[in-house]
Amino acid sequence: MIRPIHDPSVLCSSRFERGVPSAAVPAHGRQCPALFLRERFGTTRSSGEQSVLRCAGNDGTIWIGTEAGLASYDGITVYNHGTADGVASGGVRALLVDKDGGLWAGHLEGGLTHFDGRRFRTLTVGSGITSAITGIVQDRSGKIWLSTAGQAAWSLGTLPEEGNAITAEQHGEASGIKNKLLSMTEFQDGTICFVEDGGGLPTIKDGRTADLALPGALGLFNPTSVFQDSHGNIWVGTQGGGAFRVEPKTNRFDRFDIGNGMNSNTVICFGEDGVGNVWIGTIDGGASVVSNSGVRTYGLNNGLHGRFVRCVVRDREGNLLIGTSDSGLDIFKGDRFVSYDEADGLIDPKVFAVMEDRNGRTWFGTNAGIVILSKSGAPEFITVQKGQLTTNFIRSLKEDEKGYVWVGTENGGLLRYDPRSGGKAVDAVEVSGSLADLKVTALELGQPGEIWVGGLNGLRRYLPGSGTVPTVYTEEEGLAGNNVTSIYRDRNGTIWVGSTVNGITRIDNGKAVRVDLGRSFAASCFTQDKEGRLWVGTEGQGIIVLENSKEVQRFTTEEGLLSNTIKALGVDGSGHVWIGTNKGLNKWRHKKDGFIAFTERAGFTGIEVKPNAVCTLENGGILFGTVNGATRVGSEQESDRSVPPLVTIRAWKVNLEDRPLLMDMSLDHTERNVRIVYGSVALSDPAAVRYQYRLEGLDEAWQPITTTTEAHYPALPAGNYTFKVKAMDRTGEWTDPPAEFRFSMLPPWYRSWWFYTALALFIAITLFSYIKVRERQLRMRNVILERKVDERTAEVVAQSKEIEGQKVEIEGLLLNILPKEISEELKVNGKATARRHEEVSVMFTDMKGFTKAAEKMTPEELVNELDECFIHFDDIIGKYGLEKIKTIGDSYMCAGGVPRSDKFHAHKSVLAGLEIRELMAEWKRQREAKGKVPWVLRIGIHSGPVVAGVVGKRKFAYDIWGDTVNTASRMESSGEPGELNISGDTYELVKDCFECTHRGQVEAKNKGKIDMYFVVRIKPECSADKNGTRPNEALLKRLGLEVGTEQFA
Repeated sequence: MIRPIHDPSVLCSSRFERGVPSAAVPAHGRQCPALFLRERFGTTRSSGEQSVLRCAGNDGTIWIGTEAGLASYDGITVYNHGTADGVASGGVRALLVDKDGGLWAGHLEGGLTHFDGRRFRTLTVGSGITSAITGIVQDRSGKIWLSTAGQAAWSLGTLPEEGNAITAEQHGEASGIKNKLLSMTEFQDGTICFVEDGGGLPTIKDGRTADLALPGALGLFNPTSVFQDSHGNIWVGTQGGGAFRVEPKTNRFDRFDIGNGMNSNTVICFGEDGVGNVWIGTIDGGASVVSNSGVRTYGLNNGLHGRFVRCVVRDREGNLLIGTSDSGLDIFKGDRFVSYDEADGLIDPKVFAVMEDRNGRTWFGTNAGIVILSKSGAPEFITVQKGQLTTNFIRSLKEDEKGYVWVGTENGGLLRYDPRSGGKAVDAVEVSGSLADLKVTALELGQPGEIWVGGLNGLRRYLPGSGTVPTVYTEEEGLAGNNVTSIYRDRNGTIWVGSTVNGITRIDNGKAVRVDLGRSFAASCFTQDKEGRLWVGTEGQGIIVLENSKEVQRFTTEEGLLSNTIKALGVDGSGHVWIGTNKGLNKWRHKKDGFIAFTERAGFTGIEVKPNAVCTLENGGILFGTVNGATRVGSEQESDRSVPPLVTIRAWKVNLEDRPLLMDMSLDHTERNVRIVYGSVALSDPAAVRYQYRLEGLDEAWQPITTTTEAHYPALPAGNYTFKVKAMDRTGEWTDPPAEFRFSMLPPWYRSWWFYTALALFIAITLFSYIKVRERQLRMRNVILERKVDERTAEVVAQSKEIEGQKVEIEGLLLNILPKEISEELKVNGKATARRHEEVSVMFTDMKGFTKAAEKMTPEELVNELDECFIHFDDIIGKYGLEKIKTIGDSYMCAGGVPRSDKFHAHKSVLAGLEIRELMAEWKRQREAKGKVPWVLRIGIHSGPVVAGVVGKRKFAYDIWGDTVNTASRMESSGEPGELNISGDTYELVKDCFECTHRGQVEAKNKGKIDMYFVVRIKPECSADKNGTRPNEALLKRLGLEVGTEQFA
């Protein structure tokens, strides 16, 4: 039985959340939680509880020993394992995962627990151990050794298949080993070294006992622990004397204590990180790290959560797990990020622009002004309040070759600031005056003396001090779009400009040319990699890589990006491309052709990068502005560790009940509801782990990448199945091979082979008997039928001739009422199925003044005039391939795109609407000339999906339904007499051919506010007349109307 943990007192557990040692922090900026991430594995804590040790199993599980017992962490939940599960009683002080993946736990009361992956067993060692087990190691031969706190050392025999008794040999004073041992370890040459309480360091190798030869200075202090690093050096921790490093070949030693950087002289444990630095855990001074650059100490004031460090262990990913006496387990993930926030002098947490000037100072643009941080000295502030800026809303910062800093703002235009003299920033009025809303959307330096400024209304090339007017680029000058989102100058001097919707533009020698990639996208940022390729970040479409203005590669979340919304791109001094997204940070590893992801759990606390808030630093680092301060990428000695994650299948449920994980299980046909739970332990960045799974026997391909940790199959059919799952961590490495679990689903008895055989035999006999009886009956009936056939034949021939004539008349009437496709379906099936059409334009017309005019006319005159009007309407919509739906009083309704789809449905509907408008305008003039009340027409068009068909079984009528119809009706009712009113959706489809007037958001009954446009005319390039009422031949051909233009006169 496994229960959620209620005892977080791990002798080595918990996690760093923030802080670093002061020695590792620059003058401004703090190591962010990338260094230390802290998680508490429990809900309660007792004051006397202490942590013991932690080690990782072959499946990545984190095993934790506490004074209360044994616990495990599977990457999601921490569980307690007690005596009810088969675990020995008492706290755990020693842990080992052997070469076969089995777990050994030594308890404070002398108990020994073994876990083989399926069950726990409490083992009885030899004649019995009653004192605490202080250490467990496995030698080269596979033998397990124990050290105890009162019964010397033990070597264990073979683990029994069943039962709890295990043979053991004691190695005590007769072998030269004292009874009270503090710990033990195994050296690289197979020597096992014990630490005696009192100062001795006896060793055993190949059955021979000896004392570890150490320099005489060590004899002054009692050893507490011993350790061998990857270079072969022996480290000895002492009580009161600090730590000693001994080179066995030369017997040369170095001492580390309070005198050279440590906070305590009593050493409890050692560990080694992935780059060879040795970590020293002390009793009351936290942890110290010994590297080639010296000693660095971690304590309560810089990230560590306990002063008493019990153990330091490195997991398979290279993370260091630091166990403390009373504060659980801290996880050290390496020096990677440095963060800047209000504690470092930022006056607003949102950083929109970052820059490093020629003096090495770092500039931050925020919504509260500019902050300048230097390596020494207090922060400097440039704000409106100090009279230096016209606005505090900073969006861009660039330093030119003369030392001036150019400042792009949200609502104050472009400013020039001289950091040498200070004072007030100068408004570049030549540029600012022409910017819409005084907003600078992008800023870049060109050639010396050249500034490129982007705005909502185009791009400006500015030559400050030249006395010339800035050159303006808009769509008319070749710009892809007037709303500029980003500007970038590559190493060849080409200027690249991103815009919303229409993509990118390149400018060479002052000429702007749009780069057509065959689709619309918003280019949000640029950078150039070391191979000279241009990387283009987009909003929602990932990254596009260009070479010679041609797309050569594309990256999305499928390739490992955290998000397809790219905010900033930059290249560090090593040539790595860094990608800032709205969900974290990615790094492109060109050598491995893959991405590394950094989320909040990996230490990138900024989470969302601000647009183009990135700069490469002089030292080769890279700095990002985020919604939560700024983050600088620091030391990356271990950030590219590439270890494929381990994924395990942890549990499964059948019909909502837990089942043991036994391979090749068979399930009854009623046990069809299967839920499989899997997971991976990835402490480096749990939030970046992704999974893919498939059930062979059911799924033809891998399921889409997901973050969920279970797969649910609610109704599995009978068959043989193999469930496979693989995991991908932040480095983009997939588990290979995947974890798998096999099981089978038995069929019900009525689907078994013997049932099918018996059923087939029964059916065969029944069919044979039935056939014979029917043969006799049929022979008798044939004689009678032959006579009746002759009589009926003559009658049928006469009737068929009469029916043929009537059929021709009926088909003609039917085609006049219904579309041909609908009528054919009615003839074949007797009914017509309603169909959904995704792209349809619906047009409504209505006569204004109809009621007033009708009062002065007889019913006959009224009907005749409506008939004449609607006959003209029928002719017009027929020319453009529209379908008449119905007339209701003076209202006329038709649609384009039904019953056959037409990609130009909107264009044809608007053309028909314009011609109807011109017809009614002429008719109005005629009626006014005759002194009659004029009829004025309102026309409304909306485009969208509808359902079309015939309903009922009497008086068939083809009709359309849907919100599109209602909205089209609102377009008519919200229009003006004599105007063609279209919706925003229709406008987006026809704006390339028609000139329209935007009415803005108009309130429509029961629809709220809707974008509406009046169609003014056909654009000149598409019109055959100067008034823009008739389409030219080119437009007709484009719309597929291959007829003479005279029909459209």
